Amino acid sequence: MENNTNTLSGLQQTLTDSIQQLTNISLSAIKPLMESAMNNVTAANKTLLQNTSTVLKFPTLNNDCDCCPPKQECPPHCIASITKKAASGERIIVPFLVKNNCSSTKTYRVGIRELVNEADNQPAPSQPFLNKSSVTLTPGKSEQVLMTIDLANFNTGSTYTAEIVLREKEINQNICFTLIVGNASNTVTAVPKDEKSYRLRWQSWKDHYYCENPSLRQVDTTTGAVLTPLSKA
Repeated sequence: MENNTNTLSGLQQTLTDSIQQLTNISLSAIKPLMESAMNNVTAANKTLLQNTSTVLKFPTLNNDCDCCPPKQECPPHCIASITKKAASGERIIVPFLVKNNCSSTKTYRVGIRELVNEADNQPAPSQPFLNKSSVTLTPGKSEQVLMTIDLANFNTGSTYTAEIVLREKEINQNICFTLIVGNASNTVTAVPKDEKSYRLRWQSWKDHYYCENPSLRQVDTTTGAVLTPLSKA
């Protein structure tokens, strides 16, 4: 029994020694290869450092690939702007066109947000309204929409803003509107003359139908007598 144990121990020791010898042989064979590879890498690094003109080119990704995420694009806050100058007390109508530049028929809802004073953000005395709530346009066609505002109680010198909203499905696209309430500087003034300047002359039955040309006669403004005979026009 003791002999068997000794024999087994001897075999294990022999096997261990064999494996150790194989490991030493493998390392001794691989070591020169590893040293050579390290030397090559070191030489390549020195060459790159010495040659400053060397440019490393890396592959670039194609932006048009199917796997790339789409770019996020948001519409501008104002796709168009309208500025209107008017006087307090006017009733104004502001027209604008909605055009379809797409290749298919589109229906756009049209609305308007609250008109507010730019100074204090308070609502205007009266709000604008549109004559249409939606437009349906074939490709390339446009349609006019009218916005009406009554400025009866608006203060002179104030500025008001609002947004006209166009929406097809989910995205609001705005027309920014600015109203400037100023003085009626372009208003025509009519000054009636004294009626006596028209009536101090001889009246005839023809005055009921048309006004005679005053250059065809002269009238005494005191007595009303005709000084020169009437001539035919």
